[in-house]
Amino acid sequence: MCSLPPELLAEIFQYCSTYNADAPLLLGSVSRQFREVAHSHPSVWHKLRLRLGFGTELAQIQKAGLWFKNCGACPLNVLMNITNTCPPTSDEEWFAHNYPFLVAFLRKNMHSIHALTLQSDTELKAHHLLDAITASSPLSSTEHEALQLHSLHIQITTDIPPMPSGWSPVFESFSLFPQLDSLKLINHILPGLTPPNILHLQNLSIVRPLTAPPLPSLKILRMISSAPSLTHLDIDSRISGEPLPDLNSHAELPALKSLSLRINNLPSILKLLASASLEKLRLTDLDGRRPRAGEQLGSVMENLTRELRTKEGDLCGLNFLKSLEIAGIHGVESTSAHWDWCIRHLPRLESLTLNNLGCINIVKALTETPDPLDSRVGFYCPMLSHVSLSGVDALLLLQDLKMKRPSLRVEWDGGAPIMHQSGRDHPRTVLSYTAGGYGFASLFDHERRNVENVWMKKGVSLSDEDSSW
Repeated sequence: MCSLPPELLAEIFQYCSTYNADAPLLLGSVSRQFREVAHSHPSVWHKLRLRLGFGTELAQIQKAGLWFKNCGACPLNVLMNITNTCPPTSDEEWFAHNYPFLVAFLRKNMHSIHALTLQSDTELKAHHLLDAITASSPLSSTEHEALQLHSLHIQITTDIPPMPSGWSPVFESFSLFPQLDSLKLINHILPGLTPPNILHLQNLSIVRPLTAPPLPSLKILRMISSAPSLTHLDIDSRISGEPLPDLNSHAELPALKSLSLRINNLPSILKLLASASLEKLRLTDLDGRRPRAGEQLGSVMENLTRELRTKEGDLCGLNFLKSLEIAGIHGVESTSAHWDWCIRHLPRLESLTLNNLGCINIVKALTETPDPLDSRVGFYCPMLSHVSLSGVDALLLLQDLKMKRPSLRVEWDGGAPIMHQSGRDHPRTVLSYTAGGYGFASLFDHERRNVENVWMKKGVSLSDEDSSW
């Protein structure tokens, strides 16, 4: 390690600090060389973690001061954990009263904070903290710089209480960051956000546990419709099944490129949120075992490929979709006309992942051409480079697909545990077929190996990533 150039060591240190915010201190204590490299490269200090309630306020200020000094002009990502603090329930300025010097320090350096992550046991504490560190001072000459926060993540550790379906609390803290382009709320009450506050929002993630009260569909639509610049949307929550006032309502998201939904009532919500500009679509149905769940979703997908239009009004469908991943759907008919139509009308698809979907028509369509009489015409989904399927019935189909399209990277997940002669349950076996030939990990190599009869000591089963192969 000592023979490596300082620039390469700095890259390694920066990578380490991505996973452990305190890595600069730990690595700097190894040797004089490591300390010099860490303190001479600002990018190593791009993440600061503060845990209030552990140690004194002076220790927190000294640690923060070291990070702000060494990061220089690099944008800083600050993570603050305040779950161990116990503020008075009626005092809105509890943070400023209990940590006055830390508040003053963070206010002064707020312009250097690019991303802020808060972990709190209540929403009230988290937003009181935001109000304290962003409060403007009459003597401050850089008040405009204190509003440059671009990313805000808030994680609440306690359960969300039941509340009226139409109630959306207004947190004034969100109005303090007009340049906010990324917002992630984990186990957080869905707030009422108005267009001026999220005008520049590009990434929105809403994550709630299954035990939390379901989100009303109308509240989601109102919030998303207030963010015209939204490009990435991720919703992981239960959704209430109450009908919308207007069944034809649709969220206008002309810039949306990535949509990830892990919800119930998936077909109806997908119909409301899908956009012709989508490039990545990830769907997980929390209620996918209901009767005809796969057919309902397939019908919506077919309609999207037929009806979606661009903001100019041109019929586009899902022509820009590059990645499609579907999970949680069970019992799809093997010859579903909806899914067959859908897969034949995704001209730019590059990656396809289906978990236990069961529709063999999808894989068969990938081995066919639009014009069987003309050998010069390519296959459906001509840009496809990766296919991943799970389920026992998928292996033979994937082998046929690999033989006809050898350039594809094909993966199969058997799903069920393998029963070896030892009687133990082993993890699922994953096979990965690479680009043709007769070498390691090729189709020939996988057929030669009898994976189900492989014995490994200590109950460890083999996969393609195992270097011992």
